[in-house]
Amino acid sequence: MDGRGAEDAAPTLDPWSYLQWVRSLQRKMLAGGDLPKLAADLVHAYAETTEHIAMRPVDWHLYLSLATRRAMQEEGGTADALREVIELHEQSTHDSLDMSLYVRYASLLLLLYTAQTNTALALDELAHDVSGTEGGRLDVSALVQEWTGVEDTPPLRPNGMYADGATLRPLLPAADADDAQETLDDLLSEDAVRTALRTAYARCAWHPTESAAVWEPYLHWELSLLEADKSAERLELLKQIYVARLQVPHPALERVFQEFSGFVSTHYPPEEYEETLASANKVYAGALKLWEAHERHESAVAHGAMEQWTAYLGWESHRVKTMRTAKDKSHLATEEEFGAVLYRRALHRFGWYPLGKNDKEAAYYAKPPTPAEEKAWKTKQGRKSHKMLEKEQAQARADARALCAAPESMWLDSIALVNTQKAEATALLSMCHDAVRTLPASGRLWALYLRTLVRFQKPRAQFEEVYQDALASGTIATVGGSAALVPFLQARVDGERAYATLDAAAAERIPPEEVVLHADLDRFMALYEVLAHALGEMAKLPKGEYDASFTLERYMVDWIERGARSVSATAGPEAAAGLYPLAEDVWENALKQQASSVQGHLEAALYFARHDNDARARQLFRAGAGRHTDENKMPLIEEWVRFEHARGSMSEIEHAESKAKMETDRMWKAWYRSMQQAAEDKASEEKSVTQGAGPVEDKASEAPAVWPSEAQPMTEHAVAAQAPAAQAPAAQAPPPAPVAAPASDDVPMPDAPESFKRKADDVDAPGPSDQKKGRTEAPAPPRDREFSSVLVEGLPADVAESEVRAFFRECGTIYEVLGPRAVDAPSPDGEPTSAALVEFTDRDMVASARTRDLKRVRGFEVHISLSYLCTLYVTNFAPETDDEMIRTRFGKYGAIFDVRWPSRKFVQSRRFCYVQFVRPEYAQAALSEHGAQWHEEFALQVFLSNPSHKKQRSDANANERELYMTGLPRTVAQDEVQAFFEAHAPVESVRVPLRPDGKSRGIAFITFHSEIDARRAMQATNSTKFKGRLVAVTLADAGRRGHSEQKEESKDDRFARSVQVRGLPLDAQEALIQQALEKELGPGSVRRVFWTPERHSDSSLVELADAETAGRAVLAAAAAYGEHPLTITPHTPAPPTETFAPRAARGRRGRGGALGFARVHSTPRAPPSNAQGQDKFRAMLYEK
Repeated sequence: MDGRGAEDAAPTLDPWSYLQWVRSLQRKMLAGGDLPKLAADLVHAYAETTEHIAMRPVDWHLYLSLATRRAMQEEGGTADALREVIELHEQSTHDSLDMSLYVRYASLLLLLYTAQTNTALALDELAHDVSGTEGGRLDVSALVQEWTGVEDTPPLRPNGMYADGATLRPLLPAADADDAQETLDDLLSEDAVRTALRTAYARCAWHPTESAAVWEPYLHWELSLLEADKSAERLELLKQIYVARLQVPHPALERVFQEFSGFVSTHYPPEEYEETLASANKVYAGALKLWEAHERHESAVAHGAMEQWTAYLGWESHRVKTMRTAKDKSHLATEEEFGAVLYRRALHRFGWYPLGKNDKEAAYYAKPPTPAEEKAWKTKQGRKSHKMLEKEQAQARADARALCAAPESMWLDSIALVNTQKAEATALLSMCHDAVRTLPASGRLWALYLRTLVRFQKPRAQFEEVYQDALASGTIATVGGSAALVPFLQARVDGERAYATLDAAAAERIPPEEVVLHADLDRFMALYEVLAHALGEMAKLPKGEYDASFTLERYMVDWIERGARSVSATAGPEAAAGLYPLAEDVWENALKQQASSVQGHLEAALYFARHDNDARARQLFRAGAGRHTDENKMPLIEEWVRFEHARGSMSEIEHAESKAKMETDRMWKAWYRSMQQAAEDKASEEKSVTQGAGPVEDKASEAPAVWPSEAQPMTEHAVAAQAPAAQAPAAQAPPPAPVAAPASDDVPMPDAPESFKRKADDVDAPGPSDQKKGRTEAPAPPRDREFSSVLVEGLPADVAESEVRAFFRECGTIYEVLGPRAVDAPSPDGEPTSAALVEFTDRDMVASARTRDLKRVRGFEVHISLSYLCTLYVTNFAPETDDEMIRTRFGKYGAIFDVRWPSRKFVQSRRFCYVQFVRPEYAQAALSEHGAQWHEEFALQVFLSNPSHKKQRSDANANERELYMTGLPRTVAQDEVQAFFEAHAPVESVRVPLRPDGKSRGIAFITFHSEIDARRAMQATNSTKFKGRLVAVTLADAGRRGHSEQKEESKDDRFARSVQVRGLPLDAQEALIQQALEKELGPGSVRRVFWTPERHSDSSLVELADAETAGRAVLAAAAAYGEHPLTITPHTPAPPTETFAPRAARGRRGRGGALGFARVHSTPRAPPSNAQGQDKFRAMLYEK
């Protein structure tokens, strides 16, 4: 046993099995075991590992050191040992683009060459730093001792370069050894070393920041050879080396060009200097331009996380694809090379199979297994039986599947970049091979590998060998699960079908697209057997891991049906009848495996319905509807209802309809429970808000819809599954972008589950506003303001918005720029500066925008930060606190960009604000104000704004239990309306506003006991008929309710207490307008402020407490909004306007006849009894 399974079993491809095998040997070595024997065992373990899967760079360094040590210990050295060591070093450079392995390989060749030729080559000053898989600087000099305890291996420099060539001399075979000279000529001759170095460099040359670690030692070696032989051939060779390096975009281009200039001036005649440099300059200029385009992204990913790399990869992929379709393709080859290597660099960081199921386990495996480390880990794990450990290990593999999604996606993207119509078979197949070695449990990568073999028409035996090796290992099924096994098996079926099609086309001498494969019974049965084999492999999975979508079953049944149709067309229906039992067996077996699957019952029932076996189809519909499961049954029930309407009796139709109603009611109850659970979670979060990060800005337009998916109602299990994401702490990555709510002051109830919605082809009744519109506009795209915004600070004081937009023009589409605004943050030179808030249309663009950090705008170095990291949520201050007091209190911690206040149009008691600093460190410092006693009765609460913990406005749910009904007849009574709704849900109260003559205004307000009751009643009654009239039923909003509560007030009263305020800046805030007026008129003097900054107007309508207060406001001369003096005038209705109206027809007399129009003056008319008031009308206009 070697830690991988039984000796006679097929070799596994499970990375964790090899990891544990290797780690067990390392553990024994560090614990003081028999080092010589254990070292030999470890070399064998590494050899087995690299034969089947890719190894991480750290393991490669350990393997190379121990293998080189073993070769050096052989007496006198042998030719075979030398060849094995060199080939092993070359092999190490293929598993990943780890530059320390390339440096190690290059230095081995150069130092062995100098050792066997007795020449000198100083490489010390060329030891460049390289990065590891974690992104930081790599140091491999002490790896062997740290991980194995072995001390007598050849010394290495931190970047992987061999430190002393003398220590490698024992690798050289003795002069009298067999084949010694032949081996040296083959491996270490000048030509052999040059070829090996050029080949290795060619694979890493397009690494812009670290390929110099290989190129410079190679150049140094060639220059040393030139000193002894200055022939024209060597000069031309070095010239080619320089020019090739000048073609690669990298940060040292200018220095390389200067060195080349010196080389040409030294070794070439003066008359050739200008021509040679001019030719090289063209190459240099093109590469320099490309480097400047990539430089900002390279700076971002130098120590960047996954999000920076993702942004860079997306940008580069788009750039390559754009060049492929552009007319100018002069730089396409360069960009394709650069893009391919960029993906290899990213895969070196993020493309590996996870070390553990979580961060703690991965951190454990990333450390050497010293006795102290192992003891601490075992203490954490506790004592467990061997059986328990195996069970946990199997569960850990299942848990790790989610962690494989990101590296798998990156591998697929990297292959897609080079997978063009003109792709070379060798390169593409090599990438696929590397992918499955690195992620051997990925069924999608294996599937791509198999399809690529077919695409390039590789021998069928090779295709079958790849498939059988992967299948026999058992890794895809046991480690990847059904999600990996299904695409793998499906690709095998696709491949066999493609090969059969090619064989048939060749045999029949027709194009492949004309082959009808299922018409040939032999070929039909051959593919049927392949499908049967695939289903057999799926059946071996543990119970609970079967394919819930029945992909292969549907594939096989479709194949059988196609074959049956072909047989029926040629030999008659009787001959085809023998094939249908094969399909029936497929569904019967599937239902035995997944007896509780609603989807399985649906697919099987549809099959039997297609073939007119109504009894069996009805039986399956009923059985599926009766299953006790959390799976959504509505698709099945809807198909059942359609089936019975088409084929069933009256009783069968009624039975299906009753089941549909029962399931609908059940889903409503489940959805309601999920809403209650969400409300409880929200209340719990609000109670604990003082112990964690505070909520983010309380804007209705940004409130997330924390509701069940519209695809199907949310069950209790679905709620439990979503809870961790909804309650993720601030330190974690932000959750996916929330669904934006409508831009109103109230957040509506969530949409009901999809099953309860009216179909798109249903006729909608006109609502209150729909009556005036022939069509509705498409909804605006959702905004993700917090995660899509950056704050840029350090701009020149007089910078224009257009300059800010130009600064970020390559980072993405800008949604809005707030500012620039002058801030109290002088530059290092003492110059005044400004700041701006830049919001993009997509959060992915923020990563690109942050690469502009520390760049310069007109000589000013700017700082770019995430907007929400600069923002504090401040609450629990005194009611009289205003904007100036907040700025004074918090301004001592750093420059403030903005203070945002909530609207108090509907709730006057809201007391909180958002203080946005220009830098995150200022916000962190200001957190010290939390708990400070600003006033005697109020202890400040200050939290860092956390977009992951959004909550709705405190008044957002004010009307979710109230419905608004229009279209009522004038004679309707209140009890009639109540009876209309009581049939659907319990009614709490009904209000039917009346006209002065006592008749109904045609509207009603109905309040229910709960939100769910209101929603159910609305869904049941909207667009239905009441007393012969079509009515519209919608959720009431705060504005409409506010109007209904004030219906007794006259229009004149509202005019009397309203004023027009002019002189406001365009970026004014509603709350600050109220503060400015209350400074002059006293607290509580302002009722509501109607202000919309997007109107580009400097005026606002303000409703005050009473007419007396309005009079004092008009007389107030000192009112000001900041530095802007305000003009306050009474609010008066608009004067009469001239209009045209048709005059009475006067027969044929007169010039106008019946079509004449006369100019008339409109006269004031009495307001209709159901008018909503001018304040509502103005508010509506201002919102446009």
